[in-house]
Amino acid sequence: MIDWFNVAANSVWILACSLALATFSYASWQASLSGARLRDQLARRAPQTWLNLSAFLFCLGLAAAAGAWWQSLLWLILAVVFAAQLWTIRKGVIQ
Repeated sequence: MIDWFNVAANSVWILACSLALATFSYASWQASLSGARLRDQLARRAPQTWLNLSAFLFCLGLAAAAGAWWQSLLWLILAVVFAAQLWTIRKGVIQ
């Protein structure tokens, strides 16, 4: 029998990895067009938002797929940290 909860939990962190890869790829493309460094492009608000969102989803997916309760707790604590960073970026605290 297929464990659909496990499939859904693993699909969340896989989606997060693909989102982070797409963000890095797009930032690299923009940097090559403008002649800027990739580091400067990734420091902008939009890529930081997408990277923090992908890190948040990654932590949520691994928290759901974790075996022990303490592993889930650690992943959820890390997810809260990334959610807080996402909140400060979206509120305009970080430019």
